Amino acid sequence: MAQTIVIFEISGPFAHFRKFYTNSSSLTYGFPPRTVLMGMVAAILGWERDSYYERLGVEKAQFAVVPLGNPRRLVATVNYIRTKEEDVKKLMELKPFTGTQVPLEVLRPGYGEKRVVYRIYFSHHDPGINNQLAERIAEGRFYYPLYMGLSEFIAECSFVGISEPTVVHQPGQEVVLHSVVNTALIEEPVLEGSVKLIREKAPVAFGTGRARMPNASFIYAAQSKPTVVDSASGGIKGKESGYPQSRGAVKMRLRVPAYSFALNGDTVVFMEG
Repeated sequence: MAQTIVIFEISGPFAHFRKFYTNSSSLTYGFPPRTVLMGMVAAILGWERDSYYERLGVEKAQFAVVPLGNPRRLVATVNYIRTKEEDVKKLMELKPFTGTQVPLEVLRPGYGEKRVVYRIYFSHHDPGINNQLAERIAEGRFYYPLYMGLSEFIAECSFVGISEPTVVHQPGQEVVLHSVVNTALIEEPVLEGSVKLIREKAPVAFGTGRARMPNASFIYAAQSKPTVVDSASGGIKGKESGYPQSRGAVKMRLRVPAYSFALNGDTVVFMEG
């Protein structure tokens, strides 16, 4: 793992991270998959589509994501139209045309919350990329606009800081994790009390020609009760009431190191191990 970790938060009033295996219905992951995070970093830095897959591959870049708050799921039916020339012409002339209705699952803020929020940890083997990313986020200079999965769901990106881990937990130690965990990295779960775990299969990287690399299975702890909002419990200071900062947690032993940060109290494991 590189020494420097760039920490930032992405948020929005709605989010939709489409599951790759859905067809007639558009279902969403409960967190932004690694491929989505790759696209966000590339958008901030101004890297063109299809140009960053190797630069942000699993051998060079590391991501961890901590879901904050307790977002709710909502399914709505959306009318889609084809963008074929004949349909666009009908639309411009206000003539009737045939659309397709597709159920769309979206994430919306939990009770008492105003945003769907995720805290992202990023590290690259090239320190220059880490520094450039941190500078752009801190100054709000994004080369391309960010969105929460769909272009209609514009995202806000806030800089948390640059930090090194305060504590490094060695493989095999019991650790309480707040981040999404790749199940291949788990040695043994240590379940205590009532913990709701969600497991989802998601893509992790792209190959040549945007070919999807092998998927991975991830789990994370969901909160079963409405969030108690406390803007002073970590993350960015000075946030208004309704900005979620609470997070789920699960205890386990890992095959790889985990890292704790005094900056906000998070303990995370990177998706790549």
